[in-house]
Amino acid sequence: MWLIGLLWPWAGLGEIWGRVLSIIFSALTAVYLFRFLDDDLGQEAALYAGLLFSFIPLEVYFGRTVQPEALALLATVAAFHHWRLALGPGRPWPHWAAAVAAAFLAVSHKLPYAYLLLPMAWLGWDRLRGRILRDAPVWGAFLLIAAGVFGWYRYASSGAYVVPTRMGEFTTILNYGRLPYYIKFQFLSRFPELVCTYPGLIFAGIGAYALWGRERKSFYGIWFASVVLTLVAGGGYSFHHEYTSLPLAAATAVFMGAGLAHLRERAATLAPGLRSWAYAGLTLLVVSMPAYSALRIKHWYRENFPFLSKAAQAANLISAPDDLFLCNERAPSVFLFYLHRRGWGTPFSDLGAQAEAAVEERIRAGAKFFATAKSGPFADQGGETAQRFYSRFQVVYDQDGLLVFRLAP
Repeated sequence: MWLIGLLWPWAGLGEIWGRVLSIIFSALTAVYLFRFLDDDLGQEAALYAGLLFSFIPLEVYFGRTVQPEALALLATVAAFHHWRLALGPGRPWPHWAAAVAAAFLAVSHKLPYAYLLLPMAWLGWDRLRGRILRDAPVWGAFLLIAAGVFGWYRYASSGAYVVPTRMGEFTTILNYGRLPYYIKFQFLSRFPELVCTYPGLIFAGIGAYALWGRERKSFYGIWFASVVLTLVAGGGYSFHHEYTSLPLAAATAVFMGAGLAHLRERAATLAPGLRSWAYAGLTLLVVSMPAYSALRIKHWYRENFPFLSKAAQAANLISAPDDLFLCNERAPSVFLFYLHRRGWGTPFSDLGAQAEAAVEERIRAGAKFFATAKSGPFADQGGETAQRFYSRFQVVYDQDGLLVFRLAP
């Protein structure tokens, strides 16, 4: 997303190439997942994990949206892969540097991805044991990651609001009062339906038994548990934003791949007649995962902002390319993206009586137009707020649910 923000003046707004970029990151995540698991779980389980990861509903959808999640997840898996190699024989510095850079990218793009530090610490403990407490490369890596993230968020918090960067903004959206409900919904609904799928839940359960119960591979449990704790700590933010569960896709895919490999091995030991039926059943379960994904998230592809579908044409009709817009939205990026313009956001629903003072401030800063959905305070022309706007400002566009006022000549 930051690349798109930097490059859009030369490469366009990114509706197409931004998605292609996310798809590339997601494909590389599957490759990195295979490479990470190959040495530890074997080629077969690693291959299954990479393939099943690509069928998970959350990955199918959010793995190709114009959002930071695809790169953040790629950087997470890359950090694990390079960190494990950096802790291996010879302690190779290129892998150490790659792990630090990848971890920084993951957490700086999405702060909740700081969960990756716990699995990284566990990998260090697993390889070094007590020596980790006095190991300079390990301490240096964690200090560099933390310092880089702190510096980035300090810099980003000084700009216009797009995502939370200040502590007060985080606590407002967590809403811990409903935490029991959020936990119930997250793990009894979203996890089986959007992370695993019900066929994948079978593979994941068997894989968890194979890795934890039989092989005692603790790292994958630590990885999974770290994501779970992050989702619980996210409270209302995790509940209202499905993409926060995307890290579970990679962690769960590990168990799925191990489970499918375990079942395939067991099927190979059966008598020829039963073996054919077992393979057919496994094939049916695997094929049902993408089929389930396509059916389960079909409604997510509906247009969420139909009133903005012709916003660019409207902006071109009434304004010059350099004219600044004020939008009735706290984070105006969606409005401005569809308008193909620059500007600010003023959320009337949040600011109440202070909103009109904010409008005056933006007019003085150069705002020439005010764009809003024809809803809320502007649903009825006879409403108190709408009346003041209609009486003072000229309506220059009123079609398809989009309302635009001219604020200044």
